[in-house]
Amino acid sequence: MSKTDNYLGSTRLDDIARMVTELASEVWILRDRNMVLEHLLAEKGAVSPEEIEELRPDGELLERIQDERAAFVRRVFGAVLDQEERISGAL
Repeated sequence: MSKTDNYLGSTRLDDIARMVTELASEVWILRDRNMVLEHLLAEKGAVSPEEIEELRPDGELLERIQDERAAFVRRVFGAVLDQEERISGAL
């Protein structure tokens, strides 16, 4: 396939499909990890799901969350960028 070919008949549709696929992947990963985390914490008695909900991150954890959020936004919403911008953003 050449650089200008698309799978869904439109470059924009391809972009939206990439965005939705990336978002679905991210959501499932988070849901899976969250379920495992809550299960293990409840099983070991170290922390309750309510404590997880009530936690207000600060310091290093807050910084890590902000960095991850920025990367998430770049991956999901970067799907609508042209191919060269997506590639250069990934490097």
